[in-house]
Amino acid sequence: MKKQSIIYSLALIMVLGLFSSAFAQTNIKWFMRWDQARVDNVATPVIEAFEAENPGITVEYENIGSSSDYYTKLQTTIAGGSAPDVFYPATHIAYALASKGAMLTLNDLIERDGIDMSQYEPAILDLYTIDGEVHCLPIDSANLVVYYNKDMFDAAGVAYPEAGWTWDDFLETAQALTIDENDDGRVDQFGVDTFVNYWPMMVWSNTGHGLFDDIRNPTEYIGNDQGTIDSIQWIADLINVHGVMPSADDRADISDMFAAGKSAMNVIGHWRVPRYLASEGLNFDFAPLPIGDSGEAVNRADGSCFGISASTEHPEEAWELVKYLAAPGAAGVDLLLDLQQMTPVLSNFKSDDRFLNPEVLPGSNKAAFLAGSENLNTMYDPIHPMYSAFDSLWKQELAEVWLGNATAEEAVESIQFQVDDLLANIEDYE
Repeated sequence: MKKQSIIYSLALIMVLGLFSSAFAQTNIKWFMRWDQARVDNVATPVIEAFEAENPGITVEYENIGSSSDYYTKLQTTIAGGSAPDVFYPATHIAYALASKGAMLTLNDLIERDGIDMSQYEPAILDLYTIDGEVHCLPIDSANLVVYYNKDMFDAAGVAYPEAGWTWDDFLETAQALTIDENDDGRVDQFGVDTFVNYWPMMVWSNTGHGLFDDIRNPTEYIGNDQGTIDSIQWIADLINVHGVMPSADDRADISDMFAAGKSAMNVIGHWRVPRYLASEGLNFDFAPLPIGDSGEAVNRADGSCFGISASTEHPEEAWELVKYLAAPGAAGVDLLLDLQQMTPVLSNFKSDDRFLNPEVLPGSNKAAFLAGSENLNTMYDPIHPMYSAFDSLWKQELAEVWLGNATAEEAVESIQFQVDDLLANIEDYE
């Protein structure tokens, strides 16, 4: 009897063990840097839907709204061996991490699951590929447009901008919309909000080239020609000569002059749509970027992607989440489209009415975001890990140009000298 009891107990333990294994949960960590609107309206419902479809997977979500704080923690966790399973790096961060072996390559998973990679814009997907290996699935691109306040244009009797307009037309329009309402010598309405950080876009527009000879393996800085110098100076002159763009003093503590009704135009990306929709009384539309001396429309290819840590203990489960977020037909992209949160990189979503003709923006020119798709460039130039040092360098030098304390020619000469040193010691960043 005792022997039978022991056998029964062992059998029961085995059954319970099998039962437990069948319902064992795998926890994966998803680390993000979204604003609260996307956390509430995208991340939360995506997790709920994903877990319902994948009952064996639990997603632990962490969000840090500040990009700088986000990347600091991401780097710390990777270095410490506790990286999240799935994260959301910008283009240059993804490249730096992948080049150091910190991201799982996805080719085998893509091929096994038959993911149609032709749905991605080739120039965009290329930024997330090293030696033919895809290391991240892009979700969005940071395409730029000119937002314009229709009511301000109407009040000033200025025609709405159209495709094919030039930067000369842009300046003329900005001048017509810069207004001192009470003749006190201070501008009450600027023609355009500040977009100095997008100066590389002006370089592409005017010269047709970027800043380095190779975005992956830079050996030469080519952002020292007259076209680059003139592009930088043209932007600075919007502030210091023409007075159509606010200086730092003019802005005071206003983070967005367009949303505050203090500027008639703004050059920025799709991520600002939700904010402007929430700004009471703001009647706006979109125009494509003007054409520069190159004669070609240009735009940005860089953006963000969903990647998997190379050290994950749950690559299959993490891949299921990444597919759910960014693969063709993904539920995550669906939700982002519905919320007007991004410019999609998947071709079928670019032609989706929810993107081009959203109910919340009837009659708007959303197609402006797709202008320049034949000439896409990355704002993170180079995407090589050296970029962080170059980014700090140019911000310091060009700050004096924006203030009117230095010319673009002087700044470019100083940048060239320092970049030569960066390139001579490029292995320090690899």
